[in-house]
Amino acid sequence: MNYKFLILLIGSYLLAFSVNLMPALKHPDLNINIFNLLVTLLFMFLLLMYSKKGSKILKLFSIVGVISGILVFVIATFESTMIGNGILDLIVSIQYPFYFIFTIPVFGGNMLFDLSYGGYSLLMSLFYGIVLTLTIYFKKNDAKSG
Repeated sequence: MNYKFLILLIGSYLLAFSVNLMPALKHPDLNINIFNLLVTLLFMFLLLMYSKKGSKILKLFSIVGVISGILVFVIATFESTMIGNGILDLIVSIQYPFYFIFTIPVFGGNMLFDLSYGGYSLLMSLFYGIVLTLTIYFKKNDAKSG
């Protein structure tokens, strides 16, 4: 039963990533529609439901999600001043894998907020923080009852 839910979660991640990829890359030029929002909400709901299992992998995923949202926000904030310097351009390029892995699957929610990609990444770090908190909470409760 655990594997069926995990496969459903991974499938929803891949669906959310593929649906939100172009709007996230082209925002604000390409509009986000209700389908992007629904797919994002499905993935977020399943992620919150999976946090009840207290998985170590989800805990690690959430920790990196929180850090990545903050990292993308900080780098995006200073990005305009960093352009032109080779070393600083390398620092800016660090944010893209984190943005792709953690922010793009949930980018459909930006339909509600219409933030820059840095601001929305920071907001999503709060979401990943909630997932982390729930995962730790349910892990502790599971340890107490077991």
